[in-house]
Amino acid sequence: MERKVCFITGSGSGNGRGMALRMAELGYDIALHHSGRDPETAENTRKLIVGKGVRCEVFVENLFEPGAAKRLFDQFRAKFDRLDVFVNNSGRTLGGRLLDMTEEKFDYMDRVNWKAAYFCVQQAGLFMKEKGIRGSIVIIGSNHHLVNFGTSSAYASLKEALVRFTKYAALEFSPYGIRVNCIAPGNIDPGYEKRDHFYEIVERVSKTVPLHRYVPSSELADITEFLSSPAAASITGNTLDVDGGMFLLNYDIDRYHLGEEE
Repeated sequence: MERKVCFITGSGSGNGRGMALRMAELGYDIALHHSGRDPETAENTRKLIVGKGVRCEVFVENLFEPGAAKRLFDQFRAKFDRLDVFVNNSGRTLGGRLLDMTEEKFDYMDRVNWKAAYFCVQQAGLFMKEKGIRGSIVIIGSNHHLVNFGTSSAYASLKEALVRFTKYAALEFSPYGIRVNCIAPGNIDPGYEKRDHFYEIVERVSKTVPLHRYVPSSELADITEFLSSPAAASITGNTLDVDGGMFLLNYDIDRYHLGEEE
């Protein structure tokens, strides 16, 4: 029987890598994407996936560039004849106060976090529709769509756009049995030390989270697995906020750094 296919953007490393490895363990062939910044890590990920006995093809495309989504899916179409699960994982977390924001920084976030997501989901839905596959599309957002952090006016607004877009895409794709859902994580523990003193920061910040924990990266893979399973066959258009309850809080105004910076 033909093996199912899972395509994850930004899966050469980080959270996307964890999701790709999980879906490979479930028996999916994997379409691995990275931007080209770290080909060595992406190749190591590919080897790990192939070691699980499934097929893995690697696609390189900088989603910042115009027309990137179409080019990426042209690469995919040349290698695969089906698509069962698409995860739009690519994105960058960049802060910046409204008064200090530049057009260059805004345009970068807009293209990578919003425009690329919109057109990658479009292309995934078109492919599934053409092939008659009742697939699952998962969009990785952020709890910034709910929590008003003081330096996230642009980033958070774009993530809120993804939540709204999830509902529109779910509605438009519903006649074809294609489901679309969003995962909105908070602070993520990747399972390895990202930078100096990272876990000192985790220990300090976790105390401000109702459940006193960061979100382990593996939980994003757990939820992606669930949303792509028969158990979620009636779930579409939803956003799952996965942040230990951070969105439940109302911070003191001093936490928002609204005044002039010293």
